[in-house]
Amino acid sequence: MEKESINITELERKVLDVLADGDHYEEMPSECFETLSDVTRIPATSLKGVLGSLMKKGVIWEGEYPNGLTAYHLVNEEA
Repeated sequence: MEKESINITELERKVLDVLADGDHYEEMPSECFETLSDVTRIPATSLKGVLGSLMKKGVIWEGEYPNGLTAYHLVNEEA
């Protein structure tokens, strides 16, 4: 079965690039919302939409760090 291609926007690419270089928590690249916002300089409201879109596409998933911060984990580094 052939792998389906996923269209990634410019803002999604910015987030994926930061995630790929992020902490490796639970054996996969991850980062918290605040760091994603600071590094990408994407406004919080827009970043929420970008993260939601990436989750819908199955490229990232949302979890939680032990300190309670929301963590976004990169599922597919090839995206």
